[in-house]
Amino acid sequence: MEEKSLQEEERRGGRNLLSLRKVNKIRKNSDFKEIFRSGKRKTGKNLTIIFIEKKGFKFGITFKKGVKSAVKRNRTKRRLTEIIRMRKELMKKDIHIVTHLSKTAIDLSFDELSGEFNHLLKDANIIE
Repeated sequence: MEEKSLQEEERRGGRNLLSLRKVNKIRKNSDFKEIFRSGKRKTGKNLTIIFIEKKGFKFGITFKKGVKSAVKRNRTKRRLTEIIRMRKELMKKDIHIVTHLSKTAIDLSFDELSGEFNHLLKDANIIE
């Protein structure tokens, strides 16, 4: 029953409650610099999360300079955005997160990327 109402709402142009909106993305260079400068870091094999406790939930995705293929970068960004969308309800409400990916991260499967990201969230006590 509830599944039907969500589908009907999506068809009418309404937004799913679990979706991410543009306001949830970090877009300004100054915001990225602030998080990189004063945020806490947790590093994994292929990615690093940098986070700061600040009002509202926002996220950003960055890559190391050597990642050349735009197709692979965009695919990895879409995968990571979906992982964040699925985990958003479990995360703290007032946090800004930047995920910094290495060259090797673009070759990871969805499950590998999800596993490493979840491990870092748990290690940083971001997941409630």
